[in-house]
Amino acid sequence: MKRYLLLLTVTLSLLAQNPKSFAALGDVIYDDIAKFEKLKQIASMHEFAADIDSYIALAKQTQKIGFAIDAKDSAVDAKQYLKALRQLSTEHDAIIVSSRARFKEAMSDEDGVTINAMIHCGVIKIDDYEDALIRYYEEFSEDQNLSSLEVMYNRYADNLNKDKNSSSLSAAQREARENEARIKRMREQNKAKTDALESSVKEEKEREKQKVLNEQKKELGIE
Repeated sequence: MKRYLLLLTVTLSLLAQNPKSFAALGDVIYDDIAKFEKLKQIASMHEFAADIDSYIALAKQTQKIGFAIDAKDSAVDAKQYLKALRQLSTEHDAIIVSSRARFKEAMSDEDGVTINAMIHCGVIKIDDYEDALIRYYEEFSEDQNLSSLEVMYNRYADNLNKDKNSSSLSAAQREARENEARIKRMREQNKAKTDALESSVKEEKEREKQKVLNEQKKELGIE
């Protein structure tokens, strides 16, 4: 009965995506199995096919051990499992490094087939090469199948249009503000002229008033 429950637990664990034990290390290793399956099919990566096959076989075997550890199988050594994960991590990183080197070569060689395939399989992250890939797409999209770059380039084009529209709007706003400032200056100038004229008229009236007063005083002999 105990063995049956253990077997059931292991079976249910296998339905889970990855083992929970040492998941921080194991998730990357196991998640990339499917990517590497596609990667080895790319013609320019055939020389690495044997290394990739070795990695995949060991990863699948180690994954089963991880599920057994999750199921508390006392026959499984957690230390050996961790050692296997570390070995796989080293092999994983080596495959990624080789892929990136081959990807850069493909860009230099204008090898759209490799570029497209590597991005589609998920090994290469577009964000790491976005500027170069935008230039590549603009130059070769009419002659090569670069479907893996279409979403990225469309997003770039949309953002570019938004920036242009934003710049146009800002220019219009600047022009409106300049017009408002010009009108304000004209109003201030007109007000200054009006105030100066009113002040001049008032002063003239005061002078006339004072002149009349002086003449009246003179006539009355007050002065």
